[in-house]
Amino acid sequence: MTTMSGRAAGLPNNLTSQLKNMKYTRELTALVLSPIAVYIIGWSHAYVFDATVALIAALALYEFLILGRRKGYELPIALCILVMLFILAAFVLEPVSVEMGVFLALLIIPASYVFSRGALDDALPSSAVAVLATLYVGMLGGSLIRLRNDFPGRVGPKLVFFLVLVVWLGDAGAYYVGKQFGRHPLSPRISPKKTIEGGIGGIVVAIITAIVIRSTFFQEFPLVHAVIAGIILSIAGVIGDLAESMWKRSAAVKDSGTLIPGHGGFLDRFDSVFYTAPILYVYWVLIQNGFSSFRIMSA
Repeated sequence: MTTMSGRAAGLPNNLTSQLKNMKYTRELTALVLSPIAVYIIGWSHAYVFDATVALIAALALYEFLILGRRKGYELPIALCILVMLFILAAFVLEPVSVEMGVFLALLIIPASYVFSRGALDDALPSSAVAVLATLYVGMLGGSLIRLRNDFPGRVGPKLVFFLVLVVWLGDAGAYYVGKQFGRHPLSPRISPKKTIEGGIGGIVVAIITAIVIRSTFFQEFPLVHAVIAGIILSIAGVIGDLAESMWKRSAAVKDSGTLIPGHGGFLDRFDSVFYTAPILYVYWVLIQNGFSSFRIMSA
């Protein structure tokens, strides 16, 4: 009696070997990159963290704009990245206002189309996609920077740890629970593989993660609010992920990129983190102000 080989199963031996090697690529990548991420979030200088976010944001924006180009739109990639980096700088440098970065995006990017030779029929959707992508990545990436830098002591790094652990572990929980028990599609039009069972599993994992974080190194976070934040971030993370899946499906691609083995591109990996960063920022400010003030990220 012989075991089933790749050839017996109808697959070439080299393809079978590749599939076996890819099986744990997602986990191995996380294992390698996690210590680096822990250091940058928790112990690096603020400028190192800011520069890392800027690099991630630039790569994510590039992937976002490539999705637009796949749809046939002419997009000024270099200009959009420069404007986005200016927006991020405005979140870091006090003399520069974030509003100035937003105005640059709204003024300079559309103006670039006035002097281009692209088809007039595509000017409206092309400029809209360029402005949306630039503001989306710039404003949400800037929120992540302010989440780490705006609060005294070690609170900022703890908030970032809370965010990425709740969102990413919740996402992992949804992935594995959905893979094992998923039966009912969550959003079949956008992402057929996401299931309601997986979503529930992700919320449960996010709550457990939030409680563990609060109990171990983030006692400043009231327990009830930690649980509420875990639920909110888990649900919002799914929405952010679905939004990116919607854009990818519109562009007829599976992943926004291939730079992170097993995880796709930078937009794939950080879409939920960027999407949820301002939510946690607002929630923490509301907790600190007794839910009496909505003044956030003000100079």
